[in-house]
Amino acid sequence: MKKRIVKGAALTAATLCTAAFMTGCSLPERRVEHKTKTEVSFSWWGKDVRNEYTLEGLKAYQNSNKNVVIRPEYADFDGFKTRMDVEFFSDTTADVMQLNYNWLYEYSPDGEGFYDLNELSDYINLSAFDDDSLAYGTINGKLNALPTGTNCITFYYNKTMYDSYGLSLPENWSDLINAAEVMKSDEVYPVEMTKKAAYLSSVAYAEQVTGRKMFSDSGEFQYTLEDVRLMLGFYQEMLNKKVTKPAWDFDRNDFEKCLVGGVASWISDAEYYCEPVQKLGFDIVIGDYPKHKKAVSSGWYKKPTSVYAIKKSSKSPEEAAKLLDYLVNGEEMALAQGTGKGVPASKAALEALAARDMLGGIEYKANEKMASSDDLEIMSPKLENQDILELFISTSESLYYGRAEIGNASENLYNKMVELSK
Repeated sequence: MKKRIVKGAALTAATLCTAAFMTGCSLPERRVEHKTKTEVSFSWWGKDVRNEYTLEGLKAYQNSNKNVVIRPEYADFDGFKTRMDVEFFSDTTADVMQLNYNWLYEYSPDGEGFYDLNELSDYINLSAFDDDSLAYGTINGKLNALPTGTNCITFYYNKTMYDSYGLSLPENWSDLINAAEVMKSDEVYPVEMTKKAAYLSSVAYAEQVTGRKMFSDSGEFQYTLEDVRLMLGFYQEMLNKKVTKPAWDFDRNDFEKCLVGGVASWISDAEYYCEPVQKLGFDIVIGDYPKHKKAVSSGWYKKPTSVYAIKKSSKSPEEAAKLLDYLVNGEEMALAQGTGKGVPASKAALEALAARDMLGGIEYKANEKMASSDDLEIMSPKLENQDILELFISTSESLYYGRAEIGNASENLYNKMVELSK
């Protein structure tokens, strides 16, 4: 019985199919649509706050771009460069990546290491950036990257404290030394410097005195042994005369505790150091970029806060370009990020923040001072060589504690700087 039912069903189905074919009709079909999504990876470093607003911005982007899947890759800054080295040379980097300014030139010395963004201008609004911003990422005529913002070492002072000592705000190195003479009885330093600020201040001083840049426009090391000795000697003077605490003992809380009258750091870190002091009611102001009284050049530089680049071998360059455009120009990303990576370099992002009254405070004022200054030149990426910086700081520490003498220390540092600059 069961066999007859199955056989009858099969015969009926065959008859229906034949009839349908003969009459030119067709049976209903079940169509399964397979929508392929493009995956684009994006890597950056940061602490919890940066990770949270970046993920928030990426979520908004993906909600508006259903055909794309964004794969975030993020970690703390410590060890990030080591991981980047491995990924870059094994061609396993993310499609879109955040880089330090000097890494860009390390990975792409001839401009061939990353995708030329000029070729993706249909997807990236390059007109939102001024010539200086585009110059940061242009190598051999190829636009390798776009900046998130612009940075320079800036001096922030507690004017309330300086007023209490009857001191004017420092305009030059001599003013800082004079302030130290007044403040040292209370064991207060006129200014505290991060390691990077201490190093770049010493570079600035040597250039102001000699008129010679550490690196030429083509990246060649130009300092002499005497220039290196001048750098070390200057920083030792700042330490010995109690102008600043040793950079290796830097404590971000000193400014808030009124143990120092100021702090020198990147613009992008301004709120981090200054906001807690302002909340206590102190008047925090932006100082001049200090100079030697007989300076023959400025010695101070500006550079990108960080940059975004696209992997040269990306399988989805157009989608990567659209994501990069969103990261630097997109309104939703601008609102999520605010000034978390510095005041945006993009005019589009700036307009989005301005429209919602999100531009202001000490960081924005410092950025405005930088933008209006004629004293700042574009930094050579080699000036940010981390190995040179650490050697300068360790050599300075040895001198400060009497473990070395200036002659041998200068020669050793000079020889290593020459080697590291090749």
